[in-house]
Amino acid sequence: MTYGKIIILFGIIIGALLFKKTKPSILKGILIGLILSFGISFFENDILANTSFLSFGILSLVYSVYCGIKKKWLSLIIGLFAFISFFFKAMYYPYANELKLSMLIPIVCYALTFRKLESYKTELSISTIFVAYELSEFLKLTELWLN
Repeated sequence: MTYGKIIILFGIIIGALLFKKTKPSILKGILIGLILSFGISFFENDILANTSFLSFGILSLVYSVYCGIKKKWLSLIIGLFAFISFFFKAMYYPYANELKLSMLIPIVCYALTFRKLESYKTELSISTIFVAYELSEFLKLTELWLN
């Protein structure tokens, strides 16, 4: 188990603990889907790994669209960066590693959500999971720089 998966596991645990504060049923579905997607990633089967990867991307897109409709801009940025990272990896774009440097933007947005916690409380569980993913992506980039 790599340190990236450990960081995401902490995000999943915190997200699962915040399950009761997640109000709309679509957000609960996204949260359950993210938890299942992470759990499936531990299997060594290629089909399950690809399914986990694709479901993460689709769920991040659905979350971004939902936050855009509800005008939750900080949560939209967090979800959008997770989707863009997924898309760059899926398409094997050559600058996917440079995108990891921009993962500081959603991490800062996540910190800003605590200033207006009441308005972002319902999607805090999902944002926590996405920020844990984005933090692990950023740390992978710093690992590349150190080597």
